Amino acid sequence: QDWCAEARRVSPEGYCAIFDANGISTLSKSYKLLCRTGRLVVYGFHSNLPKVDGGLGMLSPWTWLTMAVDMLRMPTFDPMHLTLDSKAVLGFNLSFFADEHNLVETYVRQIGEWVQEGKLKPPSVQRFSFEATRDAHAALQSGRTVGKMVVAL
Repeated sequence: QDWCAEARRVSPEGYCAIFDANGISTLSKSYKLLCRTGRLVVYGFHSNLPKVDGGLGMLSPWTWLTMAVDMLRMPTFDPMHLTLDSKAVLGFNLSFFADEHNLVETYVRQIGEWVQEGKLKPPSVQRFSFEATRDAHAALQSGRTVGKMVVAL
């Protein structure tokens, strides 16, 4: 299914905010889905991470070359176009929230309320036994996982 076409069908006028953790594979499309005054918030680059067959092993020279080419394909956002379109691209690193306990607590509480009210539907969780930790790691590195993963102890 073409996710961009579906997103455009759901909101033909565009979106006020899009949070993108995928990186090169979705940034340009996400930007195009914004409405005037929309904000693209970039907080990760999952699609830029190397994929190793089976999720384990060393990175080959080909993998390094592929990652370098991907970096060259990174979209740029022209300040003139941002101004004319009244859009913004913002970025942040989630690891900087480690010491922001009060802020994180407020956000988590709000998200919990939205889940309870049915305003947010959490993604499915893929569970692995502790003995299958190797499989969980392989799935994560494959880049083919969707939603959250849990290794049960």
